[in-house]
Amino acid sequence: MSSVQYVMADIDINPHATIFYIGNEVAPEGYPLGLPQGQTGGKRWVSGSPAKKSGKGHRAKDYLDKFVKQKFPHGKTIECIVGGVSVCRPLDCTVADGLMLAGDAARVVDPLTGGGIYNAMFTGKLAAETAAACIAKGDTSKKALMAYDKAWRASPMGKTIERNYHIKEYMIKQSDEKMNAIIHSVSKLDLKEFSTLSLVKELLKANPKLLVELGTLAASLR
Repeated sequence: MSSVQYVMADIDINPHATIFYIGNEVAPEGYPLGLPQGQTGGKRWVSGSPAKKSGKGHRAKDYLDKFVKQKFPHGKTIECIVGGVSVCRPLDCTVADGLMLAGDAARVVDPLTGGGIYNAMFTGKLAAETAAACIAKGDTSKKALMAYDKAWRASPMGKTIERNYHIKEYMIKQSDEKMNAIIHSVSKLDLKEFSTLSLVKELLKANPKLLVELGTLAASLR
């Protein structure tokens, strides 16, 4: 997914809130995300748009520029960063003789949110521990390093990536009207502990039909 990030100043926002917008008009199969930046009235806006939606007028930057013009016509953009975020499944294998891949290189980004800092730190630490053990034994072959590949896939992080991939694939196929109905069904929800999993579980409780639409994935979320 192509992504563009602006750091903006002179915009009127809630410094204590993080805001997501979804919809085919603002960013098809992606979202603009607002993150507070300090106490100066600035906010970082991120917009993503899949490669298949690219082209003149449909680049991530085009969507973000349109969004910013509508929401913050008097805001000042003081920094711009562009890049790519993997929203696919991880690589089929993340090791080879004398090699382990971690973080973005292994495609262990959360395909639903695009978040990857924790995943990079987790896999990096696990790779280092595996490397130390294998070097101590004098064996850095693919077979020996597979302990790393198996460990991260079996971890809660690995299972979350697989689960969120299916959720993402489901959501990007829905109309704006249906997504609005799903989100509004839990708009007054007061979660004691917020996480993607807890939110998805509440969405399923409020929308029983999703259990059928999500099929076997829904069963794994119970």
